[in-house]
Amino acid sequence: MAFLGLFGNYDKPGPGVDKDEPKKAAPVRFFEILWRKLSKLVQLNLTFMIPFIVVIALMVGVFLLPVPHFLYATSFFGVLDLYILYAVTLPLILLSPFTCGLAYVTRNFAREEHAFVWSDFWDAVKNNWKPALLNGVIVYLAYVILSFSIFFYSTRVSDNWMFMIPLAVCCILSILMLFAQYYIPVMIVTFDLKLRHIYRNAFIFSIMGLLRNLMITAILAGLFIAFLFCPAAFAVIPLLLVIIFLCAFISYLTSFATYSLLDTYLIQPFYKKEAEAKDAEIRVAKDGDTFNFDNDELDDDDDDKPQYVYVNGRLIDRKIMEQESLFSDKTDTSDHLQ
Repeated sequence: MAFLGLFGNYDKPGPGVDKDEPKKAAPVRFFEILWRKLSKLVQLNLTFMIPFIVVIALMVGVFLLPVPHFLYATSFFGVLDLYILYAVTLPLILLSPFTCGLAYVTRNFAREEHAFVWSDFWDAVKNNWKPALLNGVIVYLAYVILSFSIFFYSTRVSDNWMFMIPLAVCCILSILMLFAQYYIPVMIVTFDLKLRHIYRNAFIFSIMGLLRNLMITAILAGLFIAFLFCPAAFAVIPLLLVIIFLCAFISYLTSFATYSLLDTYLIQPFYKKEAEAKDAEIRVAKDGDTFNFDNDELDDDDDDKPQYVYVNGRLIDRKIMEQESLFSDKTDTSDHLQ
């Protein structure tokens, strides 16, 4: 028997879930899926450790560079080393595409669909690295600007209470940015949207899903505090958890908590619009006493058709799909004629 599936058959899907089975409460499903996919989550975490260790090595290399460190004195945070805060953390941008690999696999787990951990992880990284890397750059810039602004305004509050206003604004923006990041990797691997549209929807969900966002944040904060105050004698335990399980668990937690909101407000309306468009075509055909669905008038009426089509776990633009399908058909025909 393969240990945690690491040396087993990756291509053999599990038994799945009966589609007619009544849906259980979210907390029950969360722990059921967590237990059922535990070995897969370990595999996923170990896969993620490959780029993670590389990035940590780069951060250590930046830290050891013989360059001067810039110190900044604050009233509330003490003396800060800006080189460590902003230069050493710069390589973390490179992890952004790999968070999409985590998000793709854990999103499938959250909606109780099968995923091939190794291949799906790397495919998701390859297919989404551009928007994911751009998101990493945006997150890093936001981190630099907002964190330094918070340090600056918090130091000035004691001199002038008016600095409390920009301080509060920076804190709120930081929280919203954090909440938005719970949604963005899942949206990148699910929807064929431009990053600015993904950001717009993510900020909307950061407010709409306030309670679940606070819940995720509370769990993550609890984990951080537990690791921070872990006795030195047991310091190896947090390290082992990070290597074996923690990153995949955090991705699963955020995917499970956020996907239901995405499904309710983005995916299900798409299905509804698609069904209404098909019903409209049928009604038009019945009114004309014919069921000819190849009617040019129907084909040219794009207004009744959905803008996006759900294919292979991703919403893509219908026109792009039709063009690719037409090109593929022409290619197949040419090959046949030859």
